Amino acid sequence: SCLINGMVLGTDGRKMSKSLGNYVATPQVFGKYGADATRQWAAGGGATGSDIPFRWPDVEYGWRFLIKLWNAARFASQHLQDYTPQERVDLALLDRWMLTKLEKLTATVTEAFENCQFNIATEEIRNFAWHTLCDEYIEAIKHRLYRPEAYGGEKRLAAQHVLYAAIYRVLQLLAPISPHVTEEIYQTMYADDMKHKSIHVSPWPSSRKERMDEEAERYGDLAVAVIRDIRREKAKQRMPLNVPIEKLAIYAGSRKSAAILGEAREDIEGTCKTRRIEIFQEKGEGREVEGYPNVRFLIEP
Repeated sequence: SCLINGMVLGTDGRKMSKSLGNYVATPQVFGKYGADATRQWAAGGGATGSDIPFRWPDVEYGWRFLIKLWNAARFASQHLQDYTPQERVDLALLDRWMLTKLEKLTATVTEAFENCQFNIATEEIRNFAWHTLCDEYIEAIKHRLYRPEAYGGEKRLAAQHVLYAAIYRVLQLLAPISPHVTEEIYQTMYADDMKHKSIHVSPWPSSRKERMDEEAERYGDLAVAVIRDIRREKAKQRMPLNVPIEKLAIYAGSRKSAAILGEAREDIEGTCKTRRIEIFQEKGEGREVEGYPNVRFLIEP
């Protein structure tokens, strides 16, 4: 039984009241941004029992997040039309990385809900969906989805498998906070396969340690960091992201890091649009990868 004893504050920090002139009517907020975005503001606004200040930008952020999630689901739906859910799939490094991140998210969000820490649950889900899933994983597998003739049908299948699982898990975790959008996506993408009348009567996902691949997470973190910084460097050099890099030299700084990046070579190549990649074990010059001081790269446009 989670009791919320706090009050809603106006934008001026005082108790919301018509007499103080800082009152915002609920229909006004719902009419502009909808109920699901408003529920995100209420859940993410602070710890249970604390006063929650009303801020229009916070509700707008929830609304923008839902647009991001909707667009990701629409993208996934387009690339899952020929996909049939299956258990045995040959996964690449970044696929295993994503599935491990997903299991850890499930554990964190479940614990937060059980402790009535709705603000923590909300922020964990949003950060994961917006950044880990959309900005990192989906960007890193687009080439496999768009070009199976170049990268192989099995690698496209692996990307489909993980994308299907990741979108569904995010919907399950987000459903108590944003019930309407999650239900709409569920009915469109998953109801026929999952057979639950509604996502709100589906079993809560469990997180199991045996599904977590700690090594894949560490290795994937390195590969994702390299992809991220190469794309940032392209933007810094005013190179459109779809313009190919003629030659990319990566100085891994160790045999181990070189082997890890070698395993992720195709996803680095496909995501960064690189015609030729050379990965060296030794240290070298170039742009340092954030968080990995021994790893550097050079771009030849």
